[in-house]
Amino acid sequence: MNLETFVERLNTYDMQRDRTRIIADLRQLAQNRCLLSDHLYTTLQRDGFSTRNSLYNAYGFVLHKNDSFTLRLGFWSPVKTHDESETFIYDLNHSHDFDIYAVGYSGDGYTTLVRELLDDLPLQKGKRPRLGKERRLKLAPGEVLYMPALREIHKQIAPNSMSASLSLLVHPERLDKIDEAWCFDKDYIPLYPGVAAQETALFTETLSLLHAGSHSLSSN
Repeated sequence: MNLETFVERLNTYDMQRDRTRIIADLRQLAQNRCLLSDHLYTTLQRDGFSTRNSLYNAYGFVLHKNDSFTLRLGFWSPVKTHDESETFIYDLNHSHDFDIYAVGYSGDGYTTLVRELLDDLPLQKGKRPRLGKERRLKLAPGEVLYMPALREIHKQIAPNSMSASLSLLVHPERLDKIDEAWCFDKDYIPLYPGVAAQETALFTETLSLLHAGSHSLSSN
């Protein structure tokens, strides 16, 4: 399946009720070996060498984004040091404020550990919530992970070889905000809201500097 067909099909689905169809289509899309090359060709034709509209972070590409969902192609590297682990946000317990589907695309895939949140929201800083039993999934090619917004905590463990995954983020429809994404310590005690805010800010600042330098060179 190509990206255009995938987007067309998802635009006809009920994002809450058609989960089986979404998972089946995501698996089919993950069989397409040309997603990255097609994406790079399209963005080069459209934006030149600007990365502002095509990169999510230092290791992920935004393949498509609209009002309903975002599709990313993310890369996951083996790590040897703590700093490398932090770059890829490994071993960090966190939740998401959007529904997410992820399918293994290449490599052996990272391992994710997931626990369901059993308490009512919102969470409170420093107060450990009740949790369901831990489940483990290795996101090898074709394996799919689904996590509903705000109801599950997970962390990623680095793969053994360079890997990639496709992630489908379903944008929330509710306007009333009952809670937000959280980061947790190793004992699942809520630390602070937001995921990798410092890393995201640093990446955004770096991109801004690169674009400023590129503009300065072109002006000269």
